Amino acid sequence: VLLFGAASTSSSTKTALVSQGFYDAALDFSHLSNIAYCVNAPITPLKSDFSCGQSCVHFPDIELVHIFGGDFFSTSITGYLALDHVKKEKYVVFRGTFSIADAITDIQFQQSSFLVNVPALNTFTANDTAPEAQIDCKQCKIHDGFSKAFTETWHNIGDLLEQHLDSYPDYQLYVTGHSLGAAMALLGATSIKLRGYDPILINYGQPRVGNKAFADYISALWFGNGDGLEINQQRRLYRMTHWNDVFVGLPNWDGYTHSNGEVYIKGKYVNPPLKDVFSCAGGENSKCYRSEFNLLAQINLLQNHLCYIDYIGFCALNVGRRELNDLPQYNGPYKYEQTTEEQFIAEGLELSN
Repeated sequence: VLLFGAASTSSSTKTALVSQGFYDAALDFSHLSNIAYCVNAPITPLKSDFSCGQSCVHFPDIELVHIFGGDFFSTSITGYLALDHVKKEKYVVFRGTFSIADAITDIQFQQSSFLVNVPALNTFTANDTAPEAQIDCKQCKIHDGFSKAFTETWHNIGDLLEQHLDSYPDYQLYVTGHSLGAAMALLGATSIKLRGYDPILINYGQPRVGNKAFADYISALWFGNGDGLEINQQRRLYRMTHWNDVFVGLPNWDGYTHSNGEVYIKGKYVNPPLKDVFSCAGGENSKCYRSEFNLLAQINLLQNHLCYIDYIGFCALNVGRRELNDLPQYNGPYKYEQTTEEQFIAEGLELSN
């Protein structure tokens, strides 16, 4: 089925509920991913004091280190580097699709070799065929658009990223992103990990990035012999998926498949109850994202793709769910099943701040 995904399901169907602590952390990183959409945004751009309208109020202690990308016509991905001196954390955050160039990147579905066209942190030139520029996975193939965009991005931020990675060595490094930004976060965190650093990757709405050999390589690199079910202090990769998010199931041809690491949000809307968020064994678990095929629901593309505990993508508009409901004259591209605040509350859900 086109909107569901043709990749084979995983053999394991094991799932496990997440803790409140993980839920709260996933909400924080959802907000950080949302803020990436404010980088060079026309209405509420992310400023040097880490202000960006209402979206940045969650993080009074974060210091903005650098923003990158931002050219509407460039294939270099947009995002930012930041620090939190209170939590002793540092962040690399990638924005999802927001420009014409981003959309063109998304549709370049043909596959290319992994890390041949994606050099390790500005060490090699693009298309370098030297053995040092490649990894021990000759069968690994990844989405060509992602590969090209990541190569350009890595070259553009290489020196600044090096400084960021080496600063405050006692701080925990996190890499995160949404949609296209999630694919970049996977490639970025993997490249950083291969350099000997210890990043924690939390991404949202990630499409399939490569073939089975690539997915197996990612699973082995991040989970060893584990199946990705257990959430503990040693785990370093979390791939958040959401009920009927079409983009998680794409591309659905040419051998594309997901790696281990899925954490599935079964709730339809923002602020889902804790019981509707659980970790999943395997990359294509039939009890998780793959279990909820609903053609009519999948037609509501943006609703499902932007609902990741809170909304991701609205930072550029400086609007949240409450503001959209309070402004009936709003004529933007986003539509929701609850058209009034009363209807939303009737579902037993809280509104975003």
